[in-house]
Amino acid sequence: MFPAQTLENAIRDEIAAAASDRPTPRGAWEPEVDSLTMVRVVCRVEEELAIKLPDDVMPRGGFDSVDHCVAVVMDTSRKLWNANKPVEERV
Repeated sequence: MFPAQTLENAIRDEIAAAASDRPTPRGAWEPEVDSLTMVRVVCRVEEELAIKLPDDVMPRGGFDSVDHCVAVVMDTSRKLWNANKPVEERV
């Protein structure tokens, strides 16, 4: 079964950790989830699920909201998970 809650928690944890590691506060003009944060998120997801996410999951310029980032990464991850798992393990 797809570990949706575990994966969502991992994504949100990486975003929060990246924000706390930031030496200066994010500027109002910067995306809420920038490209460096997305690298952390993608690495964590790939490790958690043993899948390879496509480059297009990291849009140029990042994401304007955490929720949008989580939705995109979750959707892409679920599709790859289902494509790579036997039928009885999918969902």
